[in-house]
Amino acid sequence: MTRRASEDETRRKLRHLKERYMSNHIDFSSGEGSEVLEIGCTKIEFTQDDLRDVYAPHNDAIVISSWIGMFRVHRILVDIGSSVSVLFSGAYSSMNLTYNLIEEDENPIIGFSGEVTKAVGKVKMPITVANKPILGNFLLLDCRAPYNAIVERDWMHAICAVTSSYHQCLKFVTFVGVVKVRGDQMAAHKCHESAMEEYRKSEVSANPILRVEQK
Repeated sequence: MTRRASEDETRRKLRHLKERYMSNHIDFSSGEGSEVLEIGCTKIEFTQDDLRDVYAPHNDAIVISSWIGMFRVHRILVDIGSSVSVLFSGAYSSMNLTYNLIEEDENPIIGFSGEVTKAVGKVKMPITVANKPILGNFLLLDCRAPYNAIVERDWMHAICAVTSSYHQCLKFVTFVGVVKVRGDQMAAHKCHESAMEEYRKSEVSANPILRVEQK
């Protein structure tokens, strides 16, 4: 598929997704429709019912909304291939948090092709889904990204979550039933569109919003 055809397809999917969200009253920005409690369920399974309201065919990543600290954060990528959680500087700056929360961290982030990125520092904040808070250790990155944050395996293991990108959700068991956290396909497509826009501009430059003074 040519780049132009891919862009046209992304715009078409976004239009259809918007129509579907409106007709089914799905509002991820307010939290409505993002979490579903399956009362009485004791085991995790994915069925055809989970495909309801999922735009198909698709190859979308799971992008969710959740509480990080005291803030409702959108465009969070659930990445089972990542060994670290990441919070990007633009999102951190929007939270208007003090720099005193940032701790030094010397561990490098190594990408799949071997590239090394140095974090500004690390921040500890709870990630809360369905009233279940788990303390998250975020590496703070000062770079352009279509996402606000990335959550990794340790967080998913802590809540015993199982993901299915095909069904666009993750599930975990609570004492009252199974919680299903639904992926926001519109956010996933917008992130993809944003990444393609950055690629077209051919510019990879650091975001100067956040800096930490060396002691």
